[in-house]
Amino acid sequence: MGSVTVKVSGLKELQKAMGELGRKASNRIAVKAMRKGGAIVRDKARANAPVLTENVPHRKAGTVKKAISSRTKIGRNGKTNTYVWVKGLSTKQILKFKGKTGKSGAFNPKDPFYWRFLEFGTSKMPAKPFMRPAFEQSKQQAAKAIIDTLRTEILKEGNK
Repeated sequence: MGSVTVKVSGLKELQKAMGELGRKASNRIAVKAMRKGGAIVRDKARANAPVLTENVPHRKAGTVKKAISSRTKIGRNGKTNTYVWVKGLSTKQILKFKGKTGKSGAFNPKDPFYWRFLEFGTSKMPAKPFMRPAFEQSKQQAAKAIIDTLRTEILKEGNK
């Protein structure tokens, strides 16, 4: 699966101001701004996520919705990246379920592994995308939130 990048141009003043603050302060501000933008996309994806109307023995309603997560980190190249994804169960959680029930992970009602079937569809089921539309619907709002946060935080840091 590929990644999607949004570039906002015309922010030379913000970049210059970020450079003047120092690496530690600029990283802290960049992370805070990107988290706000990522939260907007994450929340939109959660709102778009399909939910079972009733529980079935091997699925719980809202499993995919609850598993949508976001994380922001600074890469080795110095760029701040935010990732929004459906967080799967840890290996420990999967093995615990298998050991307790003797069934495969596909029967674990807490495992959101089937999100990709919903997003991309299968040969027997049409796609019901929720991640891609969430990004498309909220990318402008997220970019605006990032820019606004950058401006306010840079001004706040500059006044110290």
